[in-house]
Amino acid sequence: MSEDGQLRLLVRAIFPSSWRMALFRKRQLLAECRSEFKQRLSDLFPDRYIQASQFREKFGRDPNFETPATFNEKIHWLMLHYRIPEMTQLADKYGVRQHVAARVGEWPLNDLYGVWEDPDDVNFEELPDSFVLKVTSGSGQNILCKDKALLNIAEARSQLKKWMQENEYWIGREWAYKNIKPRVICEKFLTDDQGHIPSDYKLFCFKGEPRFVQVDTDRFTDHRRDLFDLEWKLLPFQYSYPTSAIQIAKPYHLETMVGLARALSEGFPFVRVDFYSMRERVVFGEMTWYPEGGMGLFNPEKYDLEIGKTLVLPRPVNASLASRIWSKWHGARKLLGSPRSS
Repeated sequence: MSEDGQLRLLVRAIFPSSWRMALFRKRQLLAECRSEFKQRLSDLFPDRYIQASQFREKFGRDPNFETPATFNEKIHWLMLHYRIPEMTQLADKYGVRQHVAARVGEWPLNDLYGVWEDPDDVNFEELPDSFVLKVTSGSGQNILCKDKALLNIAEARSQLKKWMQENEYWIGREWAYKNIKPRVICEKFLTDDQGHIPSDYKLFCFKGEPRFVQVDTDRFTDHRRDLFDLEWKLLPFQYSYPTSAIQIAKPYHLETMVGLARALSEGFPFVRVDFYSMRERVVFGEMTWYPEGGMGLFNPEKYDLEIGKTLVLPRPVNASLASRIWSKWHGARKLLGSPRSS
């Protein structure tokens, strides 16, 4: 037996299990307090500082927020400089339904079983045997229930409450999430012809025009991602995940999804519009302003710049205070001929 194993046996022999458990809980609480303190400390810093720090850690270089060129840089510029109220509504998984209905009608919307401000108000007895619960203010905060009889309702409520206490904005300073009212919605559990969760198709739209489609497969096992143009030709680059080794068939309703995305994205410099395409219908998924939080890895890297050329930035709207101060300071230094500071 190793020395570590002997030491563990000695500790178990000397100290009772209740004492060891109490010590473990204290250590766990201390770790949680340290994590909370770091988060609170981080919250004090302006968006620009946090975004630049995270960008630097991800890419190993400083971002150019003054004259952004790459797709990722421009996504960060939009976080800082383009803040219109519609973005909050459309990032809200419940609020966006009104936008869809107003622009194209209600027919692409998934069936809605209910909306609640408190998870304790969800009446599971009234829900069908399968459904999906979503927190409207987050990303990926979903409970997929294939069989209600197997669902631990108490755990589901607890998880929903935990998610509702979080704010997606503070993670990467994605402004559109900051002021969303947290709620829970319940929608129909979608399946394809084989009874599987259908593929979702994410259309990248620039100034109201869809340009290419992202398809993710095996997201919970061996995540792969392929990108296609609107003629369904595979694009020659990777975006955060490796491409799949399988041939992905053109979806049944590609033209319909392109038309819907064009209508829903009109009037915005950039937004990604997601759909599910099944044999019998198209179902709207969500609208996303900041894919990968502006941290997507392109391979080859040159495509970060190539896609960035497609994103034409608008005039700033309601830019953050720190960004306005920085821009004026940077402009003054440039006017005076001082060396550029990133």
